[in-house]
Amino acid sequence: MAKRYRVLVVTNMWPNEADPSFGSFVQDQLESLRPLGVDYDVLFVNGRQSRWNYLFGIGEVRRRLRAKNYDLIHAHFGLSGWVARFQLGVPLVITFHGDDVLGRPATDGHITPTGRFFQASSYLLAPLASAVIVQNRQMRRALSLQSAEIIPCGIDMELFRPMDHGEARRLAGLDPGTKYVLFPYSPQEQRKRFDFIAAAVAKAKEEFPQLEILQVRRKPHSEMPLYMNAADVLVMASTIEGSPNAIKEAMATNLPVISVEVGDAADFIYESDGNYIVPRDVDAMAAKIAEVCRRGERGRGRERLVPFSMPATAKRIMEVYSRVTRS
Repeated sequence: MAKRYRVLVVTNMWPNEADPSFGSFVQDQLESLRPLGVDYDVLFVNGRQSRWNYLFGIGEVRRRLRAKNYDLIHAHFGLSGWVARFQLGVPLVITFHGDDVLGRPATDGHITPTGRFFQASSYLLAPLASAVIVQNRQMRRALSLQSAEIIPCGIDMELFRPMDHGEARRLAGLDPGTKYVLFPYSPQEQRKRFDFIAAAVAKAKEEFPQLEILQVRRKPHSEMPLYMNAADVLVMASTIEGSPNAIKEAMATNLPVISVEVGDAADFIYESDGNYIVPRDVDAMAAKIAEVCRRGERGRGRERLVPFSMPATAKRIMEVYSRVTRS
């Protein structure tokens, strides 16, 4: 009989009433582990609500460890890792997700003071964990930790799948004559560079006046495949990313993707599939948006995503759990 693992998950990202999409990739990952023998409980440290919740979380971790025996703790994001590390009795796995290691930049690309704090705290924390998971090679180099496992968050290939473009438009209530550039983030999140995308779209509108930005945020994760199938292209211009799930999810629906080289995007975006890596230049981005609109074809990137599927990712995480609990 396969071993079952009792895992306490400590995370500052989790779907909630205020934002049903927040941390949905963490929830999806954990659900993918259940069939492989993982029973988990979640401690959501709501840092958005109050920074004091990180301090309160330390006591809550200890309370839960007294109440129940766990094989390991899996923390998501660096600050959550510190909450989980204030105990030494249970092995700790930490997944770093991006700006907790690479910093949180302003629109000019410089790391903010808050971002530098995230970086410094993560650099100190990583060697104290039983195992570390990162999203890309850049993060592993930044931590100077060759033992860190590169395991990007997986994609639900059953949920994110192609559907009829016209039917998706109808269900989403979108104008059939408009070309839509999907932006699935908050415009106020500086590192996502909405200003850059807006400038590129404005320039592309010189050729396609019917071009518009489709902003979709704070929607349940289960609704995102509809908007990805209804849109014409997804554009990514972030200054910092780990392994951007929005790109992978879009490719799983065969929505064309145009991205700057950020995170691990260049590892799975190929022009032959109708997806493009472009320089961080407004004119270059605008030209490629216009080209995609001119062609009017769906992408062909879905098959590239098989190594990033939920089952493939879950198997690799289980290998980490097995190694940590054995040692």
